[in-house]
Amino acid sequence: MATFKLKQKFLSITEKFEIKNEQDEIVYLVEGKFFSIGKRFTLFDNKENVLAEIKQKLLSFRPQFHILLNDGSHAQIIKTFLPLFSSRFLVTIDQPGAGARELEITGNFLSHEYSFTENGQVLAQVSKEMFSFRDTYGLEVHDESLNEIIVSLLIVIDAIHHGNDKN
Repeated sequence: MATFKLKQKFLSITEKFEIKNEQDEIVYLVEGKFFSIGKRFTLFDNKENVLAEIKQKLLSFRPQFHILLNDGSHAQIIKTFLPLFSSRFLVTIDQPGAGARELEITGNFLSHEYSFTENGQVLAQVSKEMFSFRDTYGLEVHDESLNEIIVSLLIVIDAIHHGNDKN
């Protein structure tokens, strides 16, 4: 199991995140595009190699993003509107040679707690620190082969929930 901590940089011109491991070492970097139509993010490793591109789909009734990983995998995440007062996202992941996977992300918007599940099995869990100067998330990934896609999905969820005050 991998454990990560994600912190947003407070009041930055672009969206910037550092994702650290349990030893407080930077594992991933995320940078958003400030001058773009729709939200766009790039996920880098700690040597600044591109791992994933994240793009918002425009002209969509529900918030929707596409993720393209450097291994050829791609994912689509869509926010659903039901049930009310909670957050629910549906994810389709296509991996070369492995076929399609369906994930569900559910949680409580007010408590900022999320679980990533596939066929009822928990793949990852997220919790947000409530009284932090910057948004800070703890992420536990039970299937480490999904680290990059789960981190990318968390970035999308944060972008959707903070959509009115950024970009």
